[in-house]
Amino acid sequence: MPFSFRVLGVIAGIDEGRFRLHKSFMAYLKPLTSSVSFRLRETACWIMACFFCLTSWAQPTDNPLLMPRLLPGQSTFVFSLYGSPGEVDQLKGLISFMKEKGLGGGFDPGPGAGVRSAPLLAAIAEAGWPVVCYPPDGGRMQVKGGTSVLDPAGESALRVLDRAGQFGAIQLGEWGYHFHRLTSDTNWWKAVLGDDYESQIQHYLIPAEQRGYARAPQTRKDCYEQLREYFYWHRQAKSGRLISVTGHSHYEAYAAEWGTSAIGLEVGENIRFTQSKFAFARGASRQWNIPWTVQVSPWFGPSVTTRGPLKKEGNITSGMDAGHSLSLYERMWLHAWFAGAAMVTPENSIRIFFEESRHPWPLTEQGRAAVRVHTFMQDHDRGNPYTPLLVVLDHLAGYAPYHARTWGVLERTPGDWEIFDLLERQLYFSSERFTYPDQAGNPEADYLHPTPQGEIADVMLNTVNGATMSHYPCIMLAGDMDFSPFFLFELEKAARAGSRILMHPRHAAAIGEAALNKLRAAGQVSVTSPERHAETKRMTAVSTDTLARLSRDLLPIELSGDAIQYQVNRNAQGWVIELINNEGVYKTGDQPAKIYPQATASIRLRPRFGFRRAREWVTRTALKADESGSIPLQIPPGETRYVAFEIK
Repeated sequence: MPFSFRVLGVIAGIDEGRFRLHKSFMAYLKPLTSSVSFRLRETACWIMACFFCLTSWAQPTDNPLLMPRLLPGQSTFVFSLYGSPGEVDQLKGLISFMKEKGLGGGFDPGPGAGVRSAPLLAAIAEAGWPVVCYPPDGGRMQVKGGTSVLDPAGESALRVLDRAGQFGAIQLGEWGYHFHRLTSDTNWWKAVLGDDYESQIQHYLIPAEQRGYARAPQTRKDCYEQLREYFYWHRQAKSGRLISVTGHSHYEAYAAEWGTSAIGLEVGENIRFTQSKFAFARGASRQWNIPWTVQVSPWFGPSVTTRGPLKKEGNITSGMDAGHSLSLYERMWLHAWFAGAAMVTPENSIRIFFEESRHPWPLTEQGRAAVRVHTFMQDHDRGNPYTPLLVVLDHLAGYAPYHARTWGVLERTPGDWEIFDLLERQLYFSSERFTYPDQAGNPEADYLHPTPQGEIADVMLNTVNGATMSHYPCIMLAGDMDFSPFFLFELEKAARAGSRILMHPRHAAAIGEAALNKLRAAGQVSVTSPERHAETKRMTAVSTDTLARLSRDLLPIELSGDAIQYQVNRNAQGWVIELINNEGVYKTGDQPAKIYPQATASIRLRPRFGFRRAREWVTRTALKADESGSIPLQIPPGETRYVAFEIK
């Protein structure tokens, strides 16, 4: 099937909710409302719909993938500062400076959530900015049953944001890691409880083998219920104003289900699996229609990026050249923006972007880079992430790759390993990496990986309805699955709407022949042929060839050449492809970055549609196809390029 007909049911080119592409055609629709016969009007509508498809490759506006959800009160993406002054005059001065320089438009986190922050919160509300507040008694913010509780006076102070129509939330930071790891760490508890340690520790300490669960769980449902109880306590303790921030766990879908106001991610730091976290967060955002945000941490091993020269105190290295490379920060900021995040926050930025954290706020090298990146974001229409593949997991899947156990505690089943390999070894991984001539490997290599099939997937749980699933051309079921009557009914709706369904032989056996035949009668259903993965030697959910074929069939642009990370978006003018070269910047936490020019990536783009012009956004270069019909492009080490195609 040619790409033009397939994409009829795929995605609309809308810029932050405004459909402008076919405005010029509206005059031609007037005759369709005249007094001609119904049959003639019906025929004319079909002709016009096909014309729009063939000329723009766009999806009808009544069935798009959900646009990136913005923060309440905001008309566009937010680039925010981590940290804020404690004096009102200094805060107002910083807000004015950030507006003047284009440094950002929010605080994450900003003031603490409490009555003493009332004047600060009022100043932020007056500026029209969103703010994530540090929790009350912030050192104990993750402790269930502890003292991090928003009191009525604090709630009253936060309502100034409500009256201004601005987003205000309280951070529950890295709660999955706390739950599974820190609840059994006596040194952590001593630091957090302080003088209360001896009298209170018996209420909080959990045996290490229980991985944070008060009762050793035997089932996935038990894990789900105990973790939900933990989250519910914090949501109530913060008066419902919670923003979930997860790093070393993939609980984004559950936070959305349990009522978080936004789905926050921490990436960078020593956190792996960045790209699958984005797929989970974007999927949960689209399933529950709430924003998702990204915080990029400067911690890297025992080192952290700060202002000033390199210095070492104890085992901690700090300074402008400590922590991650500026290249990785920029790639992370840009990719989070392009992937659909509502807000991106460079963590610790108040101590990184300024030579001094006070007036006149002199910018450092990284501060100037942040201004440049934010200006780039403001100047370009990122459009809508085009993810034609929906990966659906069981509601109780409890995917937790960092802990290498389901729900952080249960041994993985073959189905669990299939999910891991699909995400971390097939979709968001490539063994084709640059070999550094004088190094054993690059410590920063695990943060962003080349994507052989592109960033084509969202991840949702099987609580999703058929109307949502039907926006995706292809739905892949992965891992162990409970086929409730509800899910089978909703899956049938998606099949009837035109989505192709891929399932494992295990799934086909589980639903039975009658249900499978009913699904096949509704639409296109394929049972996959799993294979043994060449590197892990485990059986996969789907063959790599099938994934490659999906990418070829569903993406509007074919990419060849060196292995890079790439993603396709649809905006009001046409298609935009993000091209990220994650090779060639060698970085350890305690030394400056080293660039390897020989890691420049050479690729070719072959669009499967007609276009009026193509332009690369970063270099502002007009591009043309050569005699082969493809566009050659080179991407320097550690850099990102964006090629925008204006369609005919």
